[in-house]
Amino acid sequence: MKGVHSELGTLNFKQDQLESELVKLADSFADFVEADLKHKSLQLAETRQGNLKQDLQIKFGYYAEVRRMATGILQGVDTGVISEDTLRFTTEEVMIKAPGYWLAPALVSLSAWIRNDKITTEKALKEALKRDDYKTTLFFMMVMRRLTRNDASLKWLERYFMHQNPHNLDREFIIILEAVSTGVFPPASKQLMMINVKNWIDQLTQGDNFIDKQKSQWIKFFEALGPLPEGKYPLLEKFSTNWNSLENSLKEARTHDILNTHFKNIISSSSDFSKGIKVQLDEILSLLVTNFDDEELPLQEQVRLNQLIIQMDGDKAAAQAIMDAEKHIFDEKVDFLQLLTNASFNPELSGATKVTQALAVSISQPWILEAYDTFTAQCRNRIPQYVELSIDDFKTSTKDGSEENELLKEQETYYDKVLETELSKISFPYAAIIIGILICFLGFWAFSVHAILGIIGSGIGAVIIWSSISGYKKSKDKILETVEERKRKAKEVLRGCIAETVDYRIEHSTEDNNAEEVRNLISSITPEDFSSVSHETARSII
Repeated sequence: MKGVHSELGTLNFKQDQLESELVKLADSFADFVEADLKHKSLQLAETRQGNLKQDLQIKFGYYAEVRRMATGILQGVDTGVISEDTLRFTTEEVMIKAPGYWLAPALVSLSAWIRNDKITTEKALKEALKRDDYKTTLFFMMVMRRLTRNDASLKWLERYFMHQNPHNLDREFIIILEAVSTGVFPPASKQLMMINVKNWIDQLTQGDNFIDKQKSQWIKFFEALGPLPEGKYPLLEKFSTNWNSLENSLKEARTHDILNTHFKNIISSSSDFSKGIKVQLDEILSLLVTNFDDEELPLQEQVRLNQLIIQMDGDKAAAQAIMDAEKHIFDEKVDFLQLLTNASFNPELSGATKVTQALAVSISQPWILEAYDTFTAQCRNRIPQYVELSIDDFKTSTKDGSEENELLKEQETYYDKVLETELSKISFPYAAIIIGILICFLGFWAFSVHAILGIIGSGIGAVIIWSSISGYKKSKDKILETVEERKRKAKEVLRGCIAETVDYRIEHSTEDNNAEEVRNLISSITPEDFSSVSHETARSII
């Protein structure tokens, strides 16, 4: 029974080893499943993106064709190489190809106006205004300015502002804000813009809900910009029980440097005044007419989500986080503050330029700064105070790795107890030795009966005694060897974890220190930096 008990102790140890290997196998399998899911998500996103783009082409392909004609007609008139008949035929044809689309009759009206065909101009203009009064007004406001009809352009601008509601603005307004503030429109338009924008900001910022909503979106945007894991701390990743918290905290700290680069790139954007006003108006006009129409937005939103999944290598959660931060970009109508936030997040998706993004950030600076302070405070509150470790069932924690000697002593004590426990599972074979001694005595007695019988009996007794002691010694040596090997490996792992903890804390502190630099950068952004210099070197409108 004692021998069986000893073997059971050995089996228990082997079972523990087997369990540890199974845990490793389960972790590896989980990693494989995760990688496989990402790969499948990536393939599915690529397939879906292709199908969605094909749907866009089928449903709205003619829209794109009509859009391309807008600036083409203007540039063709500039060069004088397009005949009036060609211009008339081309524009009237799009009325058939794009039924219901506001830009088609707008182009017919523009073509007739160029030909001095007053009747057709008025009919087509009335139809364009009927289909979409707002966009037609916006279009002719830009065209009249491009053709240097400044008085007419100002009239269209006044009509344009009649459409505006600061609680319910179209996405294109941010581009007009930039165009007016940088002098693309006549100087008289700045006063009109200034009065409206100042009133809107005062009106919207009186209620806390609007500002809190923008702050919440900015915080989500900061969180979504965090970098992907780098696998820089493999031992902590494997042996730290709170690694997820440690990794997320480091990801948040690394975000500060990314934000620093992000805002520097934004504020470094500037208007290219080397271009003529006509060229800039063509570019803005092209942006406005090629911007997604309301009926296209649902498909464009799906295209964007699949594009993000591809960018994030199949990580749907990370892609959805960015999408959630950007989702208001696809809103058809937004308030003025939301419009600024959309242009700040992703100017391309909101139909703006980098210069527009810089201007939007400068106007939004007060609540961006508040959001960043909140984000920084949240990040610092979530920094784990201790690194929790579990190495071969030895559980401990360290704050910054400075307690290395104490932890090694704790580990030494732990394995002393492990050795003591394992040795207690085997007992000295007293019963077997006593039996062997008794058999030896019987063998000695048997000499009086027969010498051979005595030798056999004594030999059997001696073998039992020797095998019992030898088996006990082997079991003891095996336990000593096993525990010593475990202790050696665990000691190496502990030292490695401590070294990684030191590096982790240093990196975390260094990354966190970047927060002050980012805060100073955001604090230094003012609207004057982006709206005071223009073609007419006009004053800031904000």
